[in-house]
Amino acid sequence: MRTPQRRVELLNRLARLREVEKQAAAQKVAEAQGTHGKLLALQERSGEIAASYATRTESVSGDELARRQQFLAGLEEIRRQTKSESRKAEEHTREAMSRLQAAERRREVTSEKLGAERRAAEIALAARDNPVLARKLKGAG
Repeated sequence: MRTPQRRVELLNRLARLREVEKQAAAQKVAEAQGTHGKLLALQERSGEIAASYATRTESVSGDELARRQQFLAGLEEIRRQTKSESRKAEEHTREAMSRLQAAERRREVTSEKLGAERRAAEIALAARDNPVLARKLKGAG
Protein backbone atom coordinates (compact mmCIF):
# COMPACT_ATOMS: atom_id res chain seq x y z
CA MET A 1 0.00 0.00 0.00
CA ARG A 2 1.31 3.48 -0.87
CA THR A 3 2.30 5.76 1.99
CA PRO A 4 0.09 8.74 1.01
CA GLN A 5 -2.91 6.44 0.59
CA ARG A 6 -2.20 4.81 3.95
CA ARG A 7 -2.08 8.24 5.63
CA VAL A 8 -5.40 9.16 4.02
CA GLU A 9 -6.97 5.94 5.33
CA LEU A 10 -5.63 6.54 8.83
CA LEU A 11 -6.87 10.12 8.81
CA ASN A 12 -10.28 8.91 7.60
CA ARG A 13 -10.46 6.61 10.60
CA LEU A 14 -9.32 9.39 12.91
CA ALA A 15 -11.92 11.73 11.41
CA ARG A 16 -14.65 9.18 12.12
CA LEU A 17 -13.40 8.83 15.70
CA ARG A 18 -13.39 12.60 16.13
CA GLU A 19 -16.96 12.77 14.83
CA VAL A 20 -18.07 10.12 17.34
CA GLU A 21 -16.23 11.99 20.09
CA LYS A 22 -18.02 15.22 19.10
CA GLN A 23 -21.41 13.51 19.09
CA ALA A 24 -20.77 12.01 22.52
CA ALA A 25 -19.78 15.44 23.86
CA ALA A 26 -22.92 16.97 22.36
CA GLN A 27 -25.01 14.28 24.06
CA LYS A 28 -23.37 15.09 27.40
CA VAL A 29 -24.17 18.78 26.92
CA ALA A 30 -27.80 17.97 26.18
CA GLU A 31 -28.07 15.76 29.25
CA ALA A 32 -26.43 18.38 31.48
CA GLN A 33 -28.71 21.12 30.16
CA GLY A 34 -31.75 18.91 30.70
CA THR A 35 -30.77 18.16 34.28
CA HIS A 36 -30.11 21.83 34.96
CA GLY A 37 -33.50 22.78 33.54
CA LYS A 38 -35.30 20.19 35.65
CA LEU A 39 -33.55 21.40 38.78
CA LEU A 40 -34.50 25.01 38.04
CA ALA A 41 -38.12 23.97 37.51
CA LEU A 42 -38.12 22.03 40.81
CA GLN A 43 -36.62 24.97 42.63
CA GLU A 44 -39.25 27.32 41.18
CA ARG A 45 -42.13 24.96 41.94
CA SER A 46 -40.93 24.47 45.53
CA GLY A 47 -40.87 28.24 45.95
CA GLU A 48 -44.39 28.56 44.58
CA ILE A 49 -45.70 25.90 46.97
CA ALA A 50 -43.91 27.50 49.91
CA ALA A 51 -45.31 30.93 49.01
CA SER A 52 -48.85 29.60 48.72
CA TYR A 53 -48.64 27.85 52.11
CA ALA A 54 -46.98 30.84 53.79
CA THR A 55 -49.93 33.08 52.98
CA ARG A 56 -52.48 30.77 54.59
CA THR A 57 -53.72 31.99 57.95
CA GLU A 58 -56.67 29.67 58.64
CA SER A 59 -54.87 27.53 61.23
CA VAL A 60 -57.32 25.81 63.51
CA SER A 61 -54.90 24.69 66.18
CA GLY A 62 -51.33 25.10 67.32
CA ASP A 63 -50.62 21.53 66.19
CA GLU A 64 -51.77 22.35 62.67
CA LEU A 65 -49.68 25.53 62.70
CA ALA A 66 -46.63 23.54 63.83
CA ARG A 67 -47.16 20.99 61.03
CA ARG A 68 -47.48 23.78 58.49
CA GLN A 69 -44.29 25.43 59.75
CA GLN A 70 -42.50 22.09 59.63
CA PHE A 71 -43.75 21.55 56.08
CA LEU A 72 -42.58 25.02 55.05
CA ALA A 73 -39.18 24.39 56.63
CA GLY A 74 -38.92 21.13 54.66
CA LEU A 75 -39.83 22.93 51.45
CA GLU A 76 -37.23 25.58 52.14
CA GLU A 77 -34.60 22.87 52.70
CA ILE A 78 -35.59 21.29 49.37
CA ARG A 79 -35.24 24.70 47.68
CA ARG A 80 -31.83 25.27 49.25
CA GLN A 81 -30.54 21.84 48.21
CA THR A 82 -32.04 22.19 44.74
CA LYS A 83 -30.37 25.58 44.31
CA SER A 84 -27.04 24.04 45.29
CA GLU A 85 -27.52 21.14 42.89
CA SER A 86 -28.60 23.56 40.18
CA ARG A 87 -25.33 25.48 40.54
CA LYS A 88 -23.42 22.22 40.25
CA ALA A 89 -25.44 21.24 37.17
CA GLU A 90 -24.77 24.63 35.62
CA GLU A 91 -21.04 24.16 36.16
CA HIS A 92 -21.27 20.66 34.70
CA THR A 93 -23.02 22.14 31.65
CA ARG A 94 -20.23 24.69 31.20
CA GLU A 95 -17.61 21.94 31.45
CA ALA A 96 -19.51 19.80 28.95
CA MET A 97 -19.74 22.74 26.55
CA SER A 98 -16.01 23.27 26.89
CA ARG A 99 -15.37 19.59 26.09
CA LEU A 100 -17.72 19.85 23.10
CA GLN A 101 -15.87 22.89 21.76
CA ALA A 102 -12.55 21.08 22.17
CA ALA A 103 -13.93 18.02 20.36
CA GLU A 104 -15.18 20.25 17.54
CA ARG A 105 -11.75 21.87 17.22
CA ARG A 106 -10.03 18.47 17.11
CA ARG A 107 -12.49 17.29 14.47
CA GLU A 108 -11.90 20.42 12.37
CA VAL A 109 -8.11 20.04 12.59
CA THR A 110 -8.36 16.39 11.59
CA SER A 111 -10.64 17.29 8.67
CA GLU A 112 -8.19 19.92 7.49
CA LYS A 113 -5.30 17.45 7.71
CA LEU A 114 -7.37 14.88 5.85
CA GLY A 115 -8.14 17.33 3.07
CA ALA A 116 -4.48 18.29 2.72
CA GLU A 117 -3.39 14.66 2.76
CA ARG A 118 -5.98 13.75 0.11
CA ARG A 119 -4.73 16.55 -2.13
CA ALA A 120 -1.14 15.41 -1.62
CA ALA A 121 -2.12 11.81 -2.43
CA GLU A 122 -3.90 12.95 -5.60
CA ILE A 123 -0.86 14.96 -6.69
CA ALA A 124 1.43 12.02 -5.97
CA LEU A 125 -0.84 9.69 -7.96
CA ALA A 126 -1.03 12.15 -10.86
CA ALA A 127 2.76 12.56 -10.82
CA ARG A 128 3.26 8.80 -10.83
CA ASP A 129 0.86 8.38 -13.72
CA ASN A 130 2.40 11.25 -15.71
CA PRO A 131 6.17 10.79 -16.17
CA VAL A 132 6.67 14.33 -17.50
CA LEU A 133 4.98 15.82 -14.47
CA ALA A 134 7.00 13.51 -12.24
CA ARG A 135 10.26 14.81 -13.73
CA LYS A 136 9.08 18.39 -13.36
CA LEU A 137 8.19 17.81 -9.73
CA LYS A 138 11.57 16.23 -9.12
CA GLY A 139 13.25 19.15 -10.83
CA ALA A 140 14.74 17.04 -13.61
CA GLY A 141 12.61 18.32 -16.47
